[in-house]
Amino acid sequence: MIEELVSHRKLHLCSALKLVGSLDAAEDVIQNTALKCLSFKPGSLPDRPRPYVARMVRNAAIDYLRKSRREIPTDFGDEGQLAAAGVTPLCGRASLESKQALQAVVQSLADSPPRNRDVFLRHRLAGVLQKEIAEELQVSRALINVIVRNVQQRCADGLKGAS
Repeated sequence: MIEELVSHRKLHLCSALKLVGSLDAAEDVIQNTALKCLSFKPGSLPDRPRPYVARMVRNAAIDYLRKSRREIPTDFGDEGQLAAAGVTPLCGRASLESKQALQAVVQSLADSPPRNRDVFLRHRLAGVLQKEIAEELQVSRALINVIVRNVQQRCADGLKGAS
């Protein structure tokens, strides 16, 4: 049966192409049919292999269509939507860019004066109120606000420089 499939490959490919509508899909159908042909036992071959193989190709093409209709098409073009959904980016480039951006922010924080860095991290990450930080450091709330804004601007500038 594999000889029939190989010798009349173009004929079977055309019949699969009519059903599935894509050359790549038709090639997949022919390949699946070839695998099925190879799994037949030598003693159980049909008397007329050509119509039998043609029917196998047709059935495989119909199965392919059914399977492709059940699959849900997914567009991974917008990685921002994936990030919002909490899905790991599929693109290695996007992952690398995220790591580089994080490194730029870390470097900007490291370049900040220690007191400013401490004020920024305590307020933004630990959630300590600016009023409490000002009382602890015995400075005005306005100064704490300026420090937080300056460190945030430094981080933003670091991100711009990284891209």
